[in-house]
Amino acid sequence: MKLISLPKKLSFQKAKLSFVLFGIVVGAFFIRAYRVTFVPPSLSWDEVSIGYNAYSILKTGRDEHGRFLPLDAFVGYGDYKPPVAVYLTVPFVAIFGLSELAVRLPSVIGGTLAVLLTYFLVIELYKGYNNYKDYNRYIALLSALLLAISPWHLQLSRAGWEANIALTILLSGVLLVLRSREHPRLLTVCWIPFVLAMYTFNSARYVAPLLGLLFLFLVRRDMLAHKRFAVIGMAIALLSLAPLVPHLVSPEARLRFAEVNIFSDLSIVEKANERMAMDGGGLLANILHNRRVGFAIEYLKHFFDHFQPWFLFIRGDGNPKFSLQDVGQLYLIEAPFLIYGIYRLFTTDVKLAWTLIFWLIFAILPAAVARETPHALRIENSLPVWQIVIAYGIVTSLSLSSRPMSSPRVRFGEAGRDPEKEGWIPGQARNDNRRTNMLLTASLVGFLYLGSFSYFWHNYFNHYVKEYSSEWQYGYKQAVAEMQKFEGSYNNVVVSEAYGRSYMYTLFFTRTDPSSYLKSKKSTFDAAGFYHVFGFGKYRFPDRGIGSFDQNTLYIGLPVEAPGGARVLATINRPNGEPAFVIFDRP
Repeated sequence: MKLISLPKKLSFQKAKLSFVLFGIVVGAFFIRAYRVTFVPPSLSWDEVSIGYNAYSILKTGRDEHGRFLPLDAFVGYGDYKPPVAVYLTVPFVAIFGLSELAVRLPSVIGGTLAVLLTYFLVIELYKGYNNYKDYNRYIALLSALLLAISPWHLQLSRAGWEANIALTILLSGVLLVLRSREHPRLLTVCWIPFVLAMYTFNSARYVAPLLGLLFLFLVRRDMLAHKRFAVIGMAIALLSLAPLVPHLVSPEARLRFAEVNIFSDLSIVEKANERMAMDGGGLLANILHNRRVGFAIEYLKHFFDHFQPWFLFIRGDGNPKFSLQDVGQLYLIEAPFLIYGIYRLFTTDVKLAWTLIFWLIFAILPAAVARETPHALRIENSLPVWQIVIAYGIVTSLSLSSRPMSSPRVRFGEAGRDPEKEGWIPGQARNDNRRTNMLLTASLVGFLYLGSFSYFWHNYFNHYVKEYSSEWQYGYKQAVAEMQKFEGSYNNVVVSEAYGRSYMYTLFFTRTDPSSYLKSKKSTFDAAGFYHVFGFGKYRFPDRGIGSFDQNTLYIGLPVEAPGGARVLATINRPNGEPAFVIFDRP
């Protein structure tokens, strides 16, 4: 009878967990998709570039520069964007048109899939460890839930960031590698997502190989046991890199790297030279004040910037596009569980602990080279390591809270001793106490998480839009809509470059035909390699201000750019009431 009832019990338990997982994934999609066309309040420079290039590929098969189906990179503003995000956006533009929804939906879906992948990834990570056999599914569910409500991942999933898509692709690769331990044929394809991630986001070009080596080391015995599958998989991965390699060694790629990395910071060299001169030169001075030592120290500073409590738990990234500014990248409530989770992992399974630590390190190493640190977007590949460790800390804390207090071993009826007075608790009562302790602790943790998430959610939808709309170049869409009401009466339209990339916002929101744009555009690359468009069709984009103030010309600019005597036709206000643009002419 027991042999029959046991599978039914397990089946019911599995169905219950599957239902919970389904609820988490559906909830993750909802909170990422809810009002996504309004919050964030406007499309960023990168989003309109991705969207219009996807539109151009859909209509002509060429990007905004006329390149046919580029595989290495999209030139864009001269920043040479990896191509995957653009191609992923093409079908959404075909379905929803050139719009905010089409640009952001790939990231929303990618973020939701990351939550689902996290669950299965944790199951694979903990598989085979007896220490976790009773808790692994709960840890997996909780890890997925924590990623679903993470302020870090949630905010980046609601905008069309390439990094968010790269993370999901990387997670699928890690999962396939771990699954190959039981299904060796996966060794032929498990490395493809790592290569695909390199075509998706710049930081992933360094993180993906490092993570690939880490998990290759973990499955090395399986690869040796199935060499044929392993060799085929490696060959496919290396061949897939062929279109990317020429770009990685090109002058354009080196120029972009030189502009953002700390090793081109001359102030470090100047400081080293000054100190060597003050010490009178000599061997010791040359060793102590060598610029390489200075760069190494600067690199370590930038690396450890990403572990600052202020960044992780209090304020988050200094760029409002990546953080609410008064909520950390992680919730403050997660700090003690992160610390305790690290402690428990190292005391229960060192191998798993070091796997997660190296994942975290490899995800941050490339970002530490950049001048701007800490940077939440560039280290998004460190997710969901934080959530996995925190989930383990929470589950083991709950397990600890359910332990019964030690009591003397006393037999009922033993002469001269009263078991209840001496603290002995009967089995059923002891189990009830354990269950009560766990429920109380879980309720407290849940309440704190609910409060933390509610604070984030309320501020994100009610205050963030008003306080930081300018960071998202708010007003271009509204200005173009107003402009289209008047432009038929004018020979030319001049749009100020005050907020940057006005040509791309004009292309996007007017849905300009890519073929006509390619024929009429006037553009150039500057000395730093950045791309500038001065005009196309009847639209003009002066370098500074509005240029000359002429009749029969419609102007879109800042309020301060409207000359005396200008006739203001419309004013575009930000959500906080401040004017973003005015539309005017010369009467």
